[in-house]
Parts: sequence; C-alpha cells; structure tokens
Amino acid sequence: MQQFLKEVGRGKKGAKDLPFELAKEAADRIFDGEATDAQIGAFFIAERVKSETVEELLAFIESGRERAQKVTHGQKGLLDCAGPYDGRAKSFAATIPVAAVLAAAGVPVVLHGSLSLPPKFGVSLREILQQVGVPVEAHAEQIGNMIDRNNIAFIETENYCPPLRQLRKIREDLGVRTLLNTVEKFLNVAAAEYLVAGVFHTSALEKAAELTITLGYRKAMVVQGIDGSEDIPTNRPSALYIIQDGTMEKHLVNPKDYGLAEDAAPVKLTTADQASHVLEVLQGGRQYRNMVLLNSALRLWLTGHAGDISEGIEIAGSVLDSGKAWAKFSEWRGE
Repeated sequence: MQQFLKEVGRGKKGAKDLPFELAKEAADRIFDGEATDAQIGAFFIAERVKSETVEELLAFIESGRERAQKVTHGQKGLLDCAGPYDGRAKSFAATIPVAAVLAAAGVPVVLHGSLSLPPKFGVSLREILQQVGVPVEAHAEQIGNMIDRNNIAFIETENYCPPLRQLRKIREDLGVRTLLNTVEKFLNVAAAEYLVAGVFHTSALEKAAELTITLGYRKAMVVQGIDGSEDIPTNRPSALYIIQDGTMEKHLVNPKDYGLAEDAAPVKLTTADQASHVLEVLQGGRQYRNMVLLNSALRLWLTGHAGDISEGIEIAGSVLDSGKAWAKFSEWRGE
C-alpha cells in the first residue's frame, strides 16, 4: 500500500491521482485484507483531502462488485434506489413509501443500506424498515423471491459485500466521509437496469453523473437530494442528471410547476417518527404526500412507466388513493 500512499498522500498540492489500474490494485488490496488498518485509514483520508477522481471511484466500485454476492431474480426493468448509508439527519425517508407506490404501479424496485455510518450517523433505512416490520436480514434466495413475487425488496449490503462489513470499524473510527460512501451506492448486487442515486453537494452532482455513465445501467438519474438521498424536496427546485446511452443531460425540477410546492423546513426525525410517517402517508395521510408524489413521478418517468412527470404524479396519486400502495407495503411486511 505504501506505493499508493506516496502518490495520493503528498498533501493537497502534491498529491497525484491514481490511474484506474493502480486504483484497482489499491482497492483489491484493501478489500482482500492485505493492508493494515493504519494504511487503509491513511489512504481514505488522503483521497478525501485530494478528492477522488471518477477513475478511482470506478476502480473501487469494480473491485467491490467482483467481491459481492449477487441476488438473482426474474424481473425485467428493476429500479435500484441508492441513498445514503449514513442515514437521514434532517429529512423524511420518502424513498420507502415511494418504493411501495412504484411496486404497486408495476415497477420492480430494490432498496439497500446498512446500519448507520459516518459522517451523519443518521437514521438508516434498515432501522426504519425494521421498525415497520419489513424483513431486513433475508438471504439472497428470499430477496430474489420477494422481487419476483412482490416487486419490492431491501438488501442489507454488508451481508452481500463482506469487505464493507470488514471495513466498518475503520470507517466508524475515522468518523468522516470516505470514498466508500459513494462506492456502496453503486454495487448493484441485484443487477438492476435502472438507477436513481442521490448526492449532497452540487459539486458532486456532475461527478456522480459521469461515474454512472460507465456502470452499465440502461438509464439512470442522479439527483441533488435532501441529506444526500435519492429524494428531492418540495420546498425548492432540484437539479438532476438523466444518464442514458453514454450521455448525461441536466434538468431542473421545480415542485411549483406541478402544484406540489410547500414549506418544509429541515426536521430531525427519530426512527419511530420516520416509521410513523411512512405508515401514515401510505394510509392516506397528507403530511409528506407531495414529496412522495413528486419522487414517485420522477421514478415512474425514469423507468418509462409515465410519459412525463405530470403523468407520473397522476399515476402515483391514483395508486396511493386506491390503497394499492398500502396493500403492496403490507405484502412486503409478510401480511
């Protein structure tokens, strides 16, 4: 590892980016346990100071994908919803009820995550889903069956990519964002054709879009979401990129254009709060309904189940109001 550290760890001005081949070798060594904790921590911090390149991120994603167990299923057009593994610090996890809306509308969808991580140590999807009774520890065959039978499943990623579990302690000790916060979003263990992924900073939006171009998705969307999530808010316009056929196209989505704008100040929600709001909105509650409609519509449009965002909003509203989304969520819980 020292040869790689000498390149990336020369300080902000002297540090050099690693070409793909060397970054891949570094990733392989880290993921295979051939580097010490000190070397791994130093590498992650050096990359953070230098700022990871698209090539370096791609190398770590490829290395992670090579070591990840795959979930097999028979569904076509699966959508991967890739949010922050460090959880929600000040926003509602709309992606959970959105997933139920999509599944009820005929879009197979998978969520994934783990126990919370740095830097936010927020409320994780895993914790919320466990609170509402959704299975979070299913093995690969069970998850594949859930996708085939119910159009919806959750994957505990550390169970399918052992290096991530092995590196958890180092990440917790560092307490800051590392390149793994990006890598874990793009492992795609269920071989999804579509992707929606979130980033926090505007500066990361274009880089994430460039990264996604080469990752093999049929079509993808990268959004600047709340808390770095795949959920866009209803209190402001949001930038996003659509990635397809090797190109990336930027869009600006304004909730006002669809009659969904509302004041929504950041709010810290406990796991119990998150769970309560998930259940309420799926059973006809008004709080967070606009957020669920907007994000459902974007994903229906992305996957070709709606011709545009307006049609997607109509479909999502119908699925919610008819009780189909709640019924699908109940199936997911095994009821």
